[in-house]
Amino acid sequence: MQGLPADRLLFVLGLATAAAGFIGLVFLINKLLSPRNPTSEKVEPYECGMEQAGQPWAAVRLRFATIALLFVLFDAESVLLFAVATKLRGSWVALVEVAVFVAFLALGLAYAWRKGALAWRL
Repeated sequence: MQGLPADRLLFVLGLATAAAGFIGLVFLINKLLSPRNPTSEKVEPYECGMEQAGQPWAAVRLRFATIALLFVLFDAESVLLFAVATKLRGSWVALVEVAVFVAFLALGLAYAWRKGALAWRL
């Protein structure tokens, strides 16, 4: 297969130009037709009807990310184990592979537990 014929290349370039033009047209129409009435309430970071309780840029504790990561890890493990359990059907090789997988994740859980990642401190 040699290079693309000129008509195919022009067709693809035309589609890309039309898509970019359409997106630009939508942004232009939005800029022209959208109402502009900035007030002090509208330029605040949170426009939810309540007064702001504190600083909008508060530091997020990394502990929450660790707990979320562990949850996703073990949630994915449980889904995978349910999917694999239907296909085992007496296969010793598959059973050993699943056992190694579960042991590896159990080792990771034990490590996280030992490091205190599961302890909830306020």
